[in-house]
Amino acid sequence: MGLDVRPNLIIAGAQKAGTTTLATRLAAHPQIFMPPEKELNFFTKTKWYLDIESYLRRYAGGGEMAYRLDATPGYLWTDRTDRRFCMPTSNPKPPIPESIRSFLGADTKILMILRHPSMRAISGFFHQFRMGRIGTADRIRNLPRQFGLVDIGFYSDHIKNYRKVFSEENIRVFFLEKYGANKPLYDRIIFDWLSLNPDEVSDLGKPKVKEDSNANFRITFDGRVLAFKDGIDQVNSLRQRDPRYKKMLEVDPPVVEPEDIEFLNRIYASEMAEMRRLYPETGEIWREDVTLADY
Repeated sequence: MGLDVRPNLIIAGAQKAGTTTLATRLAAHPQIFMPPEKELNFFTKTKWYLDIESYLRRYAGGGEMAYRLDATPGYLWTDRTDRRFCMPTSNPKPPIPESIRSFLGADTKILMILRHPSMRAISGFFHQFRMGRIGTADRIRNLPRQFGLVDIGFYSDHIKNYRKVFSEENIRVFFLEKYGANKPLYDRIIFDWLSLNPDEVSDLGKPKVKEDSNANFRITFDGRVLAFKDGIDQVNSLRQRDPRYKKMLEVDPPVVEPEDIEFLNRIYASEMAEMRRLYPETGEIWREDVTLADY
């Protein structure tokens, strides 16, 4: 019988909350294998089981390592009972936690890194512009049901969906605001959870992965709105020199207005309270009244 190359470590999200940084740093450990394509989105497909052979081929080089990592932020976005912030014509999402368990096993380690939901939604909004899905006149408050801009941020429901399927000992939740302030400390905490020696990491930042971040965006706050620095000039520059930005529309980029952050803070108020109950530390790092200046 050949080596089992199924992934056994998942970074499930959240989108625009530091998953690329986390995955790259963890994959620098010699006992963690991650394919160059970071976001495989395997379990987000309704019929994922039809593509198993292709999925496992990506992990063929990791059979002798302790962990094989699938870092797909989309895995956090599970189906919620409350569908107010989903498109009315959309079908329920695939049962992602159940699919992961059924194929990868109950002992699969699930990592999540989260970010203030309002701040995450803003980054998600700019990401959708990068992907060519929104234009100049679009605003977050007018797109509450599209692209998961809002729905992804109801973290407590998504976490509970994973808790129904995986044991507490196999789930760890971290927060970008803390992780970003002391990455080496939290890396060691994670390696300890995985029973790996953190001192074996010799060169953080490798391997190189095909990532999907908005790293080159230059967003400025002019005292009222969040906007692209230099507007369409930045758009044209990015499109010309970086293939990741080719899908952006050649138009003046949209902005985020005070009404947008007020909208987000309002709809996330109850979610923030529930997250404080589940993870009291969020009360220290996530304010309910964030402003655009905090972005």
